[in-house]
Amino acid sequence: MSENENEIVLGSIKAKGRNFNKYNVPKQIYDIQTEPSNANPKVVAESFLKSSSDVLKINPNLENIKFEKVNNSILGSHVLFQQYVNDKPVSGAWIKIDIDKEGTIYNVNNDLIPEELLKSKKNQSTLKAKQDTNLISLEEAISHACDNLQVKKDNVEIFDNELVYFPHDDELKQSWKLIIKIKNPIAEWKMYIDSITGTVIYKVNQIKEINAKGRVFDPNPVVKLNDLHLSDNGHIPDTAYLEVTLNDLKSNGMLDGPFVNTDRTHNRIKVTNMQFLFKREDKAFKEVMVYYHIDRIQRYIQSLGFDNVLNMPISIDIDGITDDNSFYSPSTKSITYGTGGVDDAEDAEIILHEYGHAIQDNIIPGFGSQEEAKSMGEGFGDYLAASFFEKSKPVILKPTIGNWDAVAYSGANPPCLRRLDSNKKYPKDMTHEEHDDGEIWSSCLWQIRNIIGQEKCDKLVIAHHFLLTRTSSFEDAANALILADKKLNQGQNEKVVREVFIERGIFPNPRNNKRAGEKYANLF
Repeated sequence: MSENENEIVLGSIKAKGRNFNKYNVPKQIYDIQTEPSNANPKVVAESFLKSSSDVLKINPNLENIKFEKVNNSILGSHVLFQQYVNDKPVSGAWIKIDIDKEGTIYNVNNDLIPEELLKSKKNQSTLKAKQDTNLISLEEAISHACDNLQVKKDNVEIFDNELVYFPHDDELKQSWKLIIKIKNPIAEWKMYIDSITGTVIYKVNQIKEINAKGRVFDPNPVVKLNDLHLSDNGHIPDTAYLEVTLNDLKSNGMLDGPFVNTDRTHNRIKVTNMQFLFKREDKAFKEVMVYYHIDRIQRYIQSLGFDNVLNMPISIDIDGITDDNSFYSPSTKSITYGTGGVDDAEDAEIILHEYGHAIQDNIIPGFGSQEEAKSMGEGFGDYLAASFFEKSKPVILKPTIGNWDAVAYSGANPPCLRRLDSNKKYPKDMTHEEHDDGEIWSSCLWQIRNIIGQEKCDKLVIAHHFLLTRTSSFEDAANALILADKKLNQGQNEKVVREVFIERGIFPNPRNNKRAGEKYANLF
């Protein structure tokens, strides 16, 4: 028997009880040794309540307990009673008695309030002082509820209303219980409004799941259609779109969730049915793109074991500037996407690139204070986007990002913002422009990924940031990757990682450098 179980005696009946509350009253009674009975289940249940009143700490004459109903099932009869005070129901104060087909009681679930609590000084003064003449009206209660929910009365429908007693902080609060359906955005609230003060004591949205749908590019139409000749002003066929579920949206009709919201977007979309099925001609399409893809990459990062990397909503402005550019702001912790050429928020790889900057700032506030660190910021953003979408892309596009964004300006084949398979080496190919130099870093990461695999490399790349500073160099970060591998993989990938960085010039070549050769000799 566990610590939360006790043998109990119900008159002459032995049983077991568990989940005792602070009043030493069991919430469940089971293994009840009663005799079979041919009597009506209601009669059997009432007899049991009277004989168990000491254990349940209720009045044996059941003056505050009223029979509600009997439900029948293949298990027998389930008899339900509710507690009342001053002829008003006590919300949530129920007891259910389960009786099998032979008339034997075999289980009891109890949420009754002990008589001693009903008779406490606090409750007695409350019950005596609050006369019906002092109550706020139903209409006043509804007004208080609408004010609390910040909705207008013409946007709600009252499904149910009832004066009840609501247990709150060991006190019975006489309250208006309201079931309120909001038409726009869809919600269904159960609320308890103090019948004297109009204060909202408790509320809960009873709609458990919002089936929100959206339409997106995944990651963009060039990839989806494998068509390198699309143009910003051309027709994009329906086959370029994908209908998706938008996870964990709030019920406010807007694109707000646990990891992203569009609250910085001017005149952002709000819908009543949670169906965000737009196309690129609609401004709201970009909001859906940003919500879906940032939510998605954050869930992937968490699946790698990182539950503390930007695990919070990031604010997005999907069209904050008209330039063909986007940026992350460390001061406002937000991302702004530009609308020059192809709108940046139409290409999921651009969306994820900017999110990469936010990730780095979250792990290392102020990251990028030095030239090489700034370049690594650009390289990491490219790697994050390319790695995440690699499996969905045709071979020619795999080592590239921004294929849709780039159709407005790129003369390359295929069109792209940048590549991750360049032959650039450090330091000879440094131009001191962060995006160009970022290709050195992203190429290193991409090369390692091609050898050790996506998930293992992604995990290393995220993890090594925790070992960096705001001013880390390429070599600092390379060493951090090796240290992260030692901690995560017992150094299984050190040789691979080191060889890549030697090849790229970030580590000295031990074959050409005597001191480096002595240091790294055991690795080759």
